Amino acid sequence: MIRFRGFTLIELILVLVLSGILAAVALPRLQLGSRFEQRLQADNLVGLLRLAQLRAMNDPEAVQSGADLRRCSRVVITNTAFSLTQHCESTATPLADDVLDKGTHQGLFMGSRDLNIQANRSLPLVLQFGKASTDTRFLSEDSRLGRPFINDIPLAESLEITIGGKAVHIEPEGYIHAP
Repeated sequence: MIRFRGFTLIELILVLVLSGILAAVALPRLQLGSRFEQRLQADNLVGLLRLAQLRAMNDPEAVQSGADLRRCSRVVITNTAFSLTQHCESTATPLADDVLDKGTHQGLFMGSRDLNIQANRSLPLVLQFGKASTDTRFLSEDSRLGRPFINDIPLAESLEITIGGKAVHIEPEGYIHAP
């Protein structure tokens, strides 16, 4: 009796399907390379901006100078980095590498460095959501609504920040999105 060796049709189809799934998942990431990382950082920026906005909308001390990193609602954006501001000061200097690394090791995301950042405004800038109230126990109206301010000036028109070809939009009303 002659016995033929080979693959069944089901085995061949299964291999083709698995190869197609792997190609669909792996190839886009291989082609983008560092650009994928940059686009990922754009998504991280959206998350950090929303965190700062929520802090300002819920904590009257989040917009005060001297607030620590767990409360601060100010984000510094430069040509190469973005991060929360240290001690919530209005300085256009991102957090130091050791602070960012320490936060990352603790599972906190506070910003990133070594990026190519462009904006429709001149950089560096300090983006803050809300303003301090005359009574520090209560939120100001701008803080309750999460309105953005750049260097303590209300945002009059949409701010667009681009990282790795992905744009992050911040509207004057406080809406943050990255289409």
